[in-house]
Amino acid sequence: MSKTDERVAIQAPVWRIRLLALGATMVATLIAWGVANLAGVELTASQPGQDPVPIAAWNVAVSVVLFGGAGWLARAILDRFARKRAVLVWRIGAGVVFALECFPVVFTEATVGTKVFLAILHVIVAAILIPVLGRRLPES
Repeated sequence: MSKTDERVAIQAPVWRIRLLALGATMVATLIAWGVANLAGVELTASQPGQDPVPIAAWNVAVSVVLFGGAGWLARAILDRFARKRAVLVWRIGAGVVFALECFPVVFTEATVGTKVFLAILHVIVAAILIPVLGRRLPES
């Protein structure tokens, strides 16, 4: 078996790598939630003029699945309809979405510890999903 054949033989399917990344993101954010909870961070937040809402572990997990899944779906659509530009468009879009998601954290009515926790969650998600979903697909 040549070196090229070996690389192709051990390469995991793209969907599996992306699913593992989504799972790793969920685990990492839930660990961060657990650490914040154990550290005594008040895990409640509200938007201006609204009642405070608790930030439960299930909220974190569901958010990762929904928004991480939306990013995956966006990348899959780009792969299908804009194959040559999919990576570039997705990376730019992901960067813009990450930047825009940081603004609500600033304007959320919460303690400083809660705001730091929310910012850390956003960074964890971006740090895992952007590189994985932004990878070039193997040539077929």
